[in-house]
Amino acid sequence: MVYQNSNLSTSAKNDPVGRFISERARMAPPTKEECDHLFAEMHNGSDEARKELIERHIRLVASIALKFRQTSVNMEDIMAEGIQGLVLALDKFDHTRGIKLSTYAAWWIRQRIQRLIGKMSGAVAVPHDVSQGKRKENLVRSQLQVEFGRNPTDEEVKHALGSDRNLTNRVKYAPSGSVSIDEPFGEETDQTLGDVLSEEEELSKSYREDGSLSDDITVALGFLDKRERKVLSMRFGIGAGDTMKLDDIADELKVSGERVRQLESLGLRKLRAVLMKNGEVDFGKLDKLVGTEIRGKTKMSPLELSLVLDSST
Repeated sequence: MVYQNSNLSTSAKNDPVGRFISERARMAPPTKEECDHLFAEMHNGSDEARKELIERHIRLVASIALKFRQTSVNMEDIMAEGIQGLVLALDKFDHTRGIKLSTYAAWWIRQRIQRLIGKMSGAVAVPHDVSQGKRKENLVRSQLQVEFGRNPTDEEVKHALGSDRNLTNRVKYAPSGSVSIDEPFGEETDQTLGDVLSEEEELSKSYREDGSLSDDITVALGFLDKRERKVLSMRFGIGAGDTMKLDDIADELKVSGERVRQLESLGLRKLRAVLMKNGEVDFGKLDKLVGTEIRGKTKMSPLELSLVLDSST
């Protein structure tokens, strides 16, 4: 079996792009302790630590990319865009905010993939050689990001496309190539890319069911206006603070109580819209938890409750 939008079945062992993805999809994601150590090394200037962080999250990119395999966009393009989202997340990530890198990275990976699919679905026709040239460039750029542990310069990409035979061969068959998810990784194992991704989907499913809404909210808050974010943080005790009444927030911010109420309402609407756009929160399912929460049988935060209650009005 291969991805359905592929035109040519090429095994992961023979297709350089497929091998590139498969080899890194085998790597286990880092533990929290390993992440902390690698981040410390990275911030001390270690390119190797940065590269390892990227490589060990390729499995996450692959598991998210697999969810978009029914779209008309080639799977290799989706993977390439997902890797760029991963690198972007690593550049923006602030480990002091108490959120997992995998949660933060998943957000940006999905955003980049969804943006790519949106662009492709409404794309204006361009000459075939132009579109395929750009596609090769994106694939090479993504692979260099993993190999270098940073964003390559335009000159490095140009050089790789024009003079590095090994790297150019990786994308030589990209326009019609595919990544087989039933081919073994190599002669020493029977495990396939499909095995890894199915395991990852199960892990992802249980992770979401265990409750990562708080992490999603933490990421989504970054998309709000500064004042909206501050009001919600004070109102719902996000961070180290306690929950505050509207009047107390108004006094501290030196604005009217009505203005605080408006900022809270606007912030909640924006926050919910961002979460829904990202497609990771099932508000219908959360709706059913409200009664249980009110009876004290779950531990949803006040902000989570407000988001759910807002979705049912």
